Amino acid sequence: MSTKPSPAVYRRRRIVALLLLVAVIALIWWGVSAIIGLIAAGKPDAAPAPSSPAGPATTPATTAESGEATTPGDTPAPQTPAEPQPCKPEDITVTAATDARSYGPDARPKLSFSIENTGANKCTFNVGTAVQQFRITSGSDQIWASTDCQKNPENQQVLLEPGRKFESPQLEWVRERSTPDTCEAERPAAVGGDSYYHLKVTVNGAESEPVMFVLE
Repeated sequence: MSTKPSPAVYRRRRIVALLLLVAVIALIWWGVSAIIGLIAAGKPDAAPAPSSPAGPATTPATTAESGEATTPGDTPAPQTPAEPQPCKPEDITVTAATDARSYGPDARPKLSFSIENTGANKCTFNVGTAVQQFRITSGSDQIWASTDCQKNPENQQVLLEPGRKFESPQLEWVRERSTPDTCEAERPAAVGGDSYYHLKVTVNGAESEPVMFVLE
């Protein structure tokens, strides 16, 4: 005669069966979740939102020299060098010169001048014969001037660099007195015998200091 299991045994069997059911349900849920994850991983990413037709905004660039705004692709206009300006009178120094300090009875003095730009910038200056005058005096008496009977005067613009000198060609004085009304007449000779004379040169309004020389 078999014995019937006790209520405690029935309860243990029910608990074991319930635990097995829970484990089976958990395994099924894990498997379903894994399958769903694999399917989701295989789908392509969502397409990015289309960009605006106008493109990204750009910030105007600024030129270092002028500070003006420019847009990409713009090329700054080339800077045109400034034309040299006429020299200021205060920046010009004229220096008269003779080729010797003393001349024998038959020697003819050779006269010249130099011009220096003492300013900070290069400039233009007219040094032509149209604006030149060589003048020789003895005391208060004017002996000779290059403009008394000048022929074909010309203008000559030169560019003077700061600190650089322009040297004129030499002009020979034939040791005669001159006046505007003696151009075609015979002129008296300048006095020699250790006589002192002074040369002064004016160029385009700029005047030199006098230079002394002697006619023996």
